[in-house]
This record gives sequence, structure tokens and C-alpha cells, in this order.
Amino acid sequence: MIAPDAERRGRILIVGLPFFGKMLAGDLSAIGWKAEYFAHPGRSAAGWARVAKAAARADIVYLIGSRIDRSSPQDWLLRLRYKPVVIHWVGTDVQIAVEEHRRNNVSLRIAERPTHWCDATWLVDELRTIGLVSDYVPLPIPIATAPSPPLPETFRVLLYYPVDDFDREVFDIETMLRLPGEFPDVEFTLIPSPGETLPQPLPANLETLTWVEDMDALYRRTTAIVRLTSHDGQSFMAAEALSRGRYVIWTHPMQGCIRAATFDQVAKAIRALLEKHKAGTLKVNTSGRRAALDRFGKGRPLREVDERLRALLP
Repeated sequence: MIAPDAERRGRILIVGLPFFGKMLAGDLSAIGWKAEYFAHPGRSAAGWARVAKAAARADIVYLIGSRIDRSSPQDWLLRLRYKPVVIHWVGTDVQIAVEEHRRNNVSLRIAERPTHWCDATWLVDELRTIGLVSDYVPLPIPIATAPSPPLPETFRVLLYYPVDDFDREVFDIETMLRLPGEFPDVEFTLIPSPGETLPQPLPANLETLTWVEDMDALYRRTTAIVRLTSHDGQSFMAAEALSRGRYVIWTHPMQGCIRAATFDQVAKAIRALLEKHKAGTLKVNTSGRRAALDRFGKGRPLREVDERLRALLP
């Protein structure tokens, strides 16, 4: 349904990772924006030429993730564009930006001209260390709003380890693969990396799944999720799991999660949940669900993005 005040919206070009970009383009189109999505061209000159052509038609260019270094494609794009540009920093891109700052290789065009947003509060703090001012603006996450399903009868832990080598660099797979051995009576599931891409041999109580189409069904048979990273943005899985009343053990701070980083900390958190499960006293994570709904429920993030974007229109 198009909003009654759709005429106040304009044409927006979204460039970035497919998962985030396609979802946001669909959300904004549904409320009246003329949203066009392009997959991130990487270092492809031809790809960025197509982006530049589309950008010339757009009232706003919205980059989900960016480089900050001089002579990067984003730097060249800003040489040609003076209409509004938004950069939404989402994770590893901040880590790269901090490293480029250490090398004294920062484009002032990228640092000063666009509007900068971050999808996690700690990313705002990280960018501040290099003098880049940004606002915390959560991305819309499709959380569950129906009542939480009951926890499964079988205690099961879900692990996440990405497929791409670049994304894997910030994940602590060593600690994750030690956990099944510490809890031989607990069932573990790892997604989405195929088993043959992991260090062998794999523990007998570890199930490996590749791409999962029905995540809701997987959440229903999961008690807790473990996400261990040295650097991260806002995890969609964390919010999705919390909204279903599941427990989330995560390196980074989020209300409703159990914060843990080392093997001992994570094992302690799992052991505490497992003891309650065996005693029959472990209930759905109502505080986590409430935190996820408060932050992401009722369309709040999309409304905020929409309002902020409209404020940038001439």
C-alpha cells in the first residue's frame, strides 16, 4: 500500500549487499519511494559506470557499506555528485575505514560530504575515533511479532559461520567448534557453511546445514544461538531469534542477549541455560523478545529511515 503522502518522496538509488539492499529497496518502494537497487560493483569500473548513470537520475544515493579511501569508487562517485548521499555503515566496512585512517588514506569527500549512519551503536563510537560523525539508525529487520513459540523439548544450540572467506575472518570458528566437545549430550547446528569447508573431523553432535530457506522452522527447534565475532554490525539473526524468545550468546552488546566472547564465558552461559532446561525451569526469553520488539517492532526503523531520507530532499 502506498502511503497517502507518497508525493513527498523521491527517487532513491540503493547500492550494497543483496540481502540488505533488496530488502530495503522493497520496504521503501512499498511506502512510496521510487527505489532502485544495484548490487555492490566492488572494483568493477563498468559496474560503477552503471551506478553513476543511475545516480544521475536519483534524488538520493544510499550506500549500504562503503570504502573511505582516496581514489576508491565511492570517492570518484562523489567527485561527480553533489545531490544527497547517505552511507549506512554496517560492520566490516567500519573496520576497513579505521585501517585506512591509520594509513592516512581517507577521502575528505567521503568523510565530510555524505550523511553517515550506522546500524549499531558501537560502530558510531568506532567511527568517532577517526573523526567521522555518524548517527545510530537501525536497518529494518523482519522480526517475528506473533507470540513466541515454546522452547523445544531437545536443547539445541545454533552456530553461525559464513561461507565467504572475507566474512569468515572476523568469526571465531575455533571456539565454536570446541563447544560440541564440551557438551557431548547437546545437539549443535551450524549454518550456512558446508561441513566439508570446516576443519575436520567434525564432532558427532554437530549438524551442518547450508542455505536455509525456512529460518522460522529452525528457530523453533533452537534454544540458543551463539555468534562469536571480533567485529560486527547489528546481527539480523540476533534480532530475529530474540523476537522469537530464543537466547542469544553474542560477543557484542545488545539488550536481551547474553554477552560472552571467550570459550569459558560461552561455555558458562550454555551450561547455565542447560541446567535450567534439565530442571524444567527454562522459559522463553521474554526480556530478549521485549528488547527486540522495542527496537525493531511496529515498523519503527523503516519510519525513521523514511523520515530521515525525506528530510534530505530539496
